Amino acid sequence: MQEWVKDFLNEHNDKNIFKLPPIPESLGNDLIKQFEWIANQSNTPWLEIIGVNPPYKEMLAEAQGLKDMFVYHRGLENGHNGWRSLAIHGIEATKTNVAEEYGLNSREVEYHWTEIQDRCPVTTEYFKNQFPYRRYQRLRFMLLEAGGFIAPHTDNAVSSLTSAINISLNNPTDCRLTTTVGTIPFKDQGSTFLFNNHYQHTVHNNSDTDRYHIIVHGEWKSPEWQQLVVNSYKRALNG
Repeated sequence: MQEWVKDFLNEHNDKNIFKLPPIPESLGNDLIKQFEWIANQSNTPWLEIIGVNPPYKEMLAEAQGLKDMFVYHRGLENGHNGWRSLAIHGIEATKTNVAEEYGLNSREVEYHWTEIQDRCPVTTEYFKNQFPYRRYQRLRFMLLEAGGFIAPHTDNAVSSLTSAINISLNNPTDCRLTTTVGTIPFKDQGSTFLFNNHYQHTVHNNSDTDRYHIIVHGEWKSPEWQQLVVNSYKRALNG
């Protein structure tokens, strides 16, 4: 591992210096205003979403069964090692980056359920019929191999808690997603987090077990999703 990755981890691991600010009383009980404030003004780095309950165990088994198809994501040239991906919904299963990486326009490209959908039927059914999103762009299995790491980076110039959903299917002990304000407390048996990827972050899988997550980009169902976010934020505030 490069020294600059080690330096970032040593500086920020388990720091957890961010404290959730209270929802302004001036917003009253307006669900949409509360949601917009949480998403775009609170600067919250992550938020666990309570109430979605994916079938984590079955999804993990399906992801593990597809390991031979995963492609390297971004790669060594960008400082990463052992970071791989496979799209459930996207351009194609093995085209996991943004559209521009393949000479396409992200505003015009067609996203669809990819050729792996029949090999991960539980995962596909859940996102088609149960997860509170109305449509998807990229919906991807993400693998970080045992001993692998993702170099420090940011994905979004704007601070927003709605830019990505990161679902842990497993998260081995000694595998951490570390940001400049602390480490996201993913659960090994499955957890769902909104992640503000504006914060610089890195991941190190310092274990002997592959880590599998799912990252979701798309358009949520209103007001179902807003209510889940607001309820989850209030629950986090109350400890």
